[in-house]
Amino acid sequence: MTNGYEDASASGAEYPLQVMNPHYLRRAHSVFDNIGWLREAWTNPVFISTADADAAGVSDGDTVLVSSPYGQCVRNACVYAGLMPGVVALPHGAWVAVDEETGIDVAGADNCLTGPAPNGQGVSGYNSALCKIEKYTGEALAPDAEQPLRIVCKDGE
Repeated sequence: MTNGYEDASASGAEYPLQVMNPHYLRRAHSVFDNIGWLREAWTNPVFISTADADAAGVSDGDTVLVSSPYGQCVRNACVYAGLMPGVVALPHGAWVAVDEETGIDVAGADNCLTGPAPNGQGVSGYNSALCKIEKYTGEALAPDAEQPLRIVCKDGE
C-alpha cells in the first residue's frame, strides 16, 4: 500500500479517504495542547466534506470513528462544504490518550493513524495516510475542554 490517491480512490477500497494533518490554531505541533482555555476555544474535530458525511450517514457534531490500517481514534465530526470529497482533515499535534479497554485514541492524535510508509522523497509519509470514517457506536465524545488535563510533571519533579 502506498497510501496515495490511487489506493483511496480504487473501487471498493477499504480505506477510501485520505487524511491530511493541517497545523491548527490551538497548538504548535503538540506544544500548548494541555492548556485548558485553548482546548475550550479550539475543539479538535475531524473535518469531513459534506458529500463524504452524507455517504457515511454522519451529521455535524456526531462522534465518529476514524480508522486506518495502523490505528483508530474518535473525534466529533465537523462537516465542511469547502473540503474536497475524498479528503478528511485531522488537526496535527494532539496528545495521545488511548482508552485501554478499546485501544482507541480518544484525543484525536494524528500519529495514531500513520504507519511506517515513506513518501516519494524517502521521508515519513505523515500526510499520506488513508482512513475510513463511520459513526461511532460507543459513548459520545465529551468536548476536549471537559477531558482531564494530563500533567507530565509537577513542582519540578
